Amino acid sequence: MLRCSAPVLVVGSANLEEAIQQTLAADQVVIYSKSWCPYCAQCKALFDGMSQPYTVVELDEREDGEQLQDMLLTMTQQRTVPNVFVAGQHIGGNDDTQQAARSGKLAALLEAKKDGRVVPTCGSTATLKAAATAGQLEAVRTGKMITETEATVRKTAGLGVGLATAAIFATSGTPDYSTLSAGIFVATSTYRTGAEYQ
Repeated sequence: MLRCSAPVLVVGSANLEEAIQQTLAADQVVIYSKSWCPYCAQCKALFDGMSQPYTVVELDEREDGEQLQDMLLTMTQQRTVPNVFVAGQHIGGNDDTQQAARSGKLAALLEAKKDGRVVPTCGSTATLKAAATAGQLEAVRTGKMITETEATVRKTAGLGVGLATAAIFATSGTPDYSTLSAGIFVATSTYRTGAEYQ
């Protein structure tokens, strides 16, 4: 597997951000990590198991590691490690990456054309739309991915159905278990379509 450090960076916020963007543009998978972190090890093992080459930047082994971590916080709203990018898109930490692998989102991103831009996981709608890659938009159009907004709507709807089912069951004089089980099934299914396919 390809494991190497990013180029030595010059201290200074503009230079740090530019160097991070250059690293993301040069490599399809970049993991900002700390050598002792068990979650980072799990994340690396995921890509090893996929036979997917990746670049690792071990923040604890670099003189500018603290500054890099601060810049990553500014760029992604995440300071924890691992901090994973695929095809220029910020995926998140280990849990986010493992979930993306389970849902198929990770495979879709690895197939999508890489453009080297960071796609933040939060921010204004205009920022997110401007940062979306053509591959992501195509995946949404063909139903292989859903947008973050649609995922949130589906998860909220699933929770709403679940709460309504519980309220109806709790206030009904005679419990109707078939209605309860149907409500639970619909709530769970709706929530999972938002959680698993974004």
